[in-house]
Amino acid sequence: MNSLVKPTLVLVCVVLLALPLFAQRGRGGSGSGCAIVDTPRLSTTTTTTEANSAVGVFDRVTNCASGKKRYTVTGSSVSSCGYETIFATGVMSFAGGESKHLSVACPIAPDTCLGPMTVTISVYDGATLIGSSSTTLTVQ
Repeated sequence: MNSLVKPTLVLVCVVLLALPLFAQRGRGGSGSGCAIVDTPRLSTTTTTTEANSAVGVFDRVTNCASGKKRYTVTGSSVSSCGYETIFATGVMSFAGGESKHLSVACPIAPDTCLGPMTVTISVYDGATLIGSSSTTLTVQ
């Protein structure tokens, strides 16, 4: 019996010591990022545009984590009647503390509801939203 207890005790100790290492590995993949998203700027001189057109959206995204990260950056708009359109999405790589500028076109559909439209740039680390910022555009 004694020959079975010692190896079991050693195995339990090794597993208990290894648990913190497995936990650290799991954290690095997602949810540990940090991003700062500036307020998006629009290409219009005013915040008004017409349906069946497009507006340029310009923004700066900063990785406020200390290490290299890959984030999914998404541009979306929500019309005054609640319809969401994703007009841009992509994965961007950042060095620690690095900022990147982005410019994308936000199409305004011909049947878009008139009134205020919210334009948002969002940054995700895996499935976790880590930063976003919005501005308003009026469709008339």
